[in-house]
Order: sequence, then C-alpha cells, then structure tokens
Amino acid sequence: MRTLRRIITTGVTMGIATTVALTTSLAGAGAATAAVRPLPDKSYGLSSYYGPRCMPIRSASTYHLGQDMSAKKGTPIKSVAPGTVIKAGSTPGFGQVVVVRSNANGGKVFAVYGHVIDGDKYVKAGKYVKRGQRIADVGSSGTSTAPHLHLEIWKGAYKGSGTTTDPLPWMKNHGASLTAGAAWANKRVVPSSCTYYTTTRVNLRSGPGTNYRVVREVRVNRVMTAKPGASSGVWRKVTRDGTTGWMHADYVSPGLTSLGTRYVEVNGLRLRSKPSTSGTALDTLNKGKAVKKIWPTSNGWVKVYVNGKQGFVAAKYLRY
Repeated sequence: MRTLRRIITTGVTMGIATTVALTTSLAGAGAATAAVRPLPDKSYGLSSYYGPRCMPIRSASTYHLGQDMSAKKGTPIKSVAPGTVIKAGSTPGFGQVVVVRSNANGGKVFAVYGHVIDGDKYVKAGKYVKRGQRIADVGSSGTSTAPHLHLEIWKGAYKGSGTTTDPLPWMKNHGASLTAGAAWANKRVVPSSCTYYTTTRVNLRSGPGTNYRVVREVRVNRVMTAKPGASSGVWRKVTRDGTTGWMHADYVSPGLTSLGTRYVEVNGLRLRSKPSTSGTALDTLNKGKAVKKIWPTSNGWVKVYVNGKQGFVAAKYLRY
C-alpha cells in the first residue's frame, strides 16, 4: 500500500449550507449500487470535513460545503453517478470545476468536483456521463493549499435555491462510503474558537458591510478570535481586545502577514518579549539571520517572527 502524507486541504465555497434529508436511489440504479467513489480506493485521505470551521487560509470560507479528499496530483476523478454535465471549466474559488446533474428520488442532485486540473479536458457542458466515467484529474487550482478533490452534493439546484448536504453520509447511503475507501482520515473536530490576524490596517465594523459604522481601526497582524462558522457572505465576525465586529474576509488570515524580510547585522541580538531592553530575552540572533517583519517600526523597535517565535528587536540592527 502506498503511504500518503496527511495534508489538510481546503477550498473556498460560496453559499449557505443547509443539511437536507438523504435520498435512497439515483435514476438508473438500485440504492446499493447508485454511486461510486470518485477516487480509487486507498488513493486518498479524508482531510477537511463538511460544516463550520476556522478559515484555513486568507479569504477562505468559515463553513465548508463539501468533503476534501487529499490525493496525488493527477489522480483520476470519476463521476459518482450518471448524469449531465452542467459546468466544466474555470470558476472563482474552485479554479477549475466539473458539475454533474443527476436525477434522484425527490428531485435533482448536483455533484461538484472542485480544484481539478482542466475542468473541460474530459467532459463538456451539456454532455452525458456514465457512473464511474473519468471526468477530471485531481489538482490544486483556485483557492487551495494542496492537491485534493473537493466534493460537494447539492439538492434541488446548484447554488441559488439549492441546498447542500454532507457528502459522507450521502455517499454512504448510496452504497459508496468514502470512509471505507480512504487510506487515512483526519479526526473530525470542530474547534471551540478560531485565532486570526489582520492582513493590513483595517476597519472593524458594526455589521457585515461597508455601510455599517466603524467600531474601531485595527492595525496589521493584530490577533483576533472568532467562532467557527461566524460569517455573513464575505464578512467575518471577529473579536479584537474585547470588541466584536465584522471584517471582510480578505483582511482576515489564520497566519501572520510578512511586511518584508530583514537580516540581522550583528551577533548576539536579543529577541525580546516587549519593545524595551527590560523585556525578557526570548532568543539570541546572530549576524545574517533572516527575520520576518510583522509590525511597523515604532520608537526604534520592530516586532518580528523568527524561529517560530514572535518578539521585538532594535530596528537599527536590521538591514534589508
């Protein structure tokens, strides 16, 4: 068996997630054989799950509308059910996508295959595909952290009036358990809180839109907290120093934003806990060491990130 490296992957999905009742059969097949797994058995791992989450990367959603299946780039993707391709090609967020419409008890079902390589390489919009037919290859197009298949299941319509459901129970109910075919699976846990950082100097507003009043201004790389799933469209509900408000997703990141790389000019430079020589020494940096600037220089001190630590150094001992 090939050993797969566990990578948490993600994609950006748009829309409001609503859990709906599962169907029991698809047109042209019995319930036990109605669907097939989209990737070869043991070629993938279950990485990021359906439901509320912390943003994995800047601008990502806080509610994951699909199931991420981490796999090697180029792994063939099969249609989970017979149906008609309604979209194949580029789209915001996913980069490249294939969407297949199938008939099921209770109405139409739409299977979405996101972040693929060349969505229109094997299929075109309007073409009929068989269950198990190759429709794309695993890629990492669009807003993605690593090669994976992002699988969504929509009921009634794709976006708009449609509703999403968790692909794991849906696929299992149709005789094609994704868990059974996985080589590994990350633990499914929804964190109690999320930690984010501002990507620039930005306004925190009283509501999800620029028409709402400014509650306060927040400088770059300031830490904020939020609850998983706390969002409205492209706006994120966050808390900074006890003040809760709304911020556009483009200015919210789970990691620090570099303001540029600087290099230490002397040996024995202390990384301190606060912008003062009285601050606790967190590390000792030697000449030539690269540091990531994360706060603008103030009163001769600059906050940096180095060796997995945040701290302050005297700006005069750094160079470009």
